[in-house]
Amino acid sequence: MKYLFLFSYLLIIIGIILFIISLIKVHKKKVKLVKHKDTKYAILIPARDESKVIEKLLKSIQVQNKNMSNVYVIVEDKKDKTCTIARKYHANVYVRKKPIKRRKGYALDECIKEILKYTHYDLYFIFDADNVLDSNFISNMLESFSSGYDVAIGYRNILNPINVVSGCSGLMFLLENSLGNENRLKANEAILLSGTGFYISGEIIEKLGGFPFNTLTEDYELSLYISSNNISSTYNPNAIFYDEQPIDMKSSIKQRTRWVKGFFEARRKRKEDVKTDLFHMLGISHLLFIIFGVFALFIVSLINVLLYNKSFVTMLLCPILFYLALFLLTLLVFIKERKNINLDRSLKIKCLFFNPIFLSTFVICFFKAILKKEVKWDKIKHNG
Repeated sequence: MKYLFLFSYLLIIIGIILFIISLIKVHKKKVKLVKHKDTKYAILIPARDESKVIEKLLKSIQVQNKNMSNVYVIVEDKKDKTCTIARKYHANVYVRKKPIKRRKGYALDECIKEILKYTHYDLYFIFDADNVLDSNFISNMLESFSSGYDVAIGYRNILNPINVVSGCSGLMFLLENSLGNENRLKANEAILLSGTGFYISGEIIEKLGGFPFNTLTEDYELSLYISSNNISSTYNPNAIFYDEQPIDMKSSIKQRTRWVKGFFEARRKRKEDVKTDLFHMLGISHLLFIIFGVFALFIVSLINVLLYNKSFVTMLLCPILFYLALFLLTLLVFIKERKNINLDRSLKIKCLFFNPIFLSTFVICFFKAILKKEVKWDKIKHNG
């Protein structure tokens, strides 16, 4: 039994060490920025069966992008109701020719390759169909591009603050940007992209001949590529957009299981990129080690209590301390983002206490990702 305890503590220690490494920023030499003079852009929206939500996004784009001929809505079936809505706003509809490969990266790659045959864009914005843009989002992002940044991501806020699940789901992205990407910028490190609300320069796209990032987490895979190839990137907190979150735990776990599976898939695919920058872009590694270690310690302590009539103290103390640590981390985000976060006071209090439990359910996602041979890219049901 003592070896199981040692194993549990070892996992926690490894996680803490990785976390400390992620916080210790060795300031790198800043990537030299070459200002971009031209800002002709395209907007790409993978939107399979997204008729419930896409109109809000298209409206928010039209406010700041009057000529919608540079908007490309990607679908898999010409009978999809999404097509009718897209055409209503004079956006281009691209119907995929190879919809068997149902992943966001494949959809983007196929559409971009078609665009490259006919025209050139200086940068490509990528959004999910359930996003809504702040009225100054595009102009703020173009400032980043004009300054010389080849990749940038905006400030991701919560579109549907309905309950603690959607609130805590949105908090993950606020935490990543507010505490993660801001620190990366200070250390001149590449930012970590999170799914949507970012742009990538046309020069990079043309060099790659498309969008060859097609793992379950194409955003993380792209982040690894950016980091290892010394590509200039930034986080723009003034470019605000809103994103719909899952409102039930079943959907959230399904989504995060895909992320965990995609995390390992991306690192396997981009193993050469990871080797060149071993301690950068650790992603959720430290969190998985700590959560899994605490979970293992709790189970071992529970067995010790039930079989050997040992004290409850060890069994209870570790989860309590772990809860308090995540509670303080959540509190820090609330304090830092108090003026921006899209949650009312009542839901803030609920999320503050529930978020440590929400993050702990990554244990479930981890096991599901490891035990499940294949995790498909399935869209999360949106409520519009």
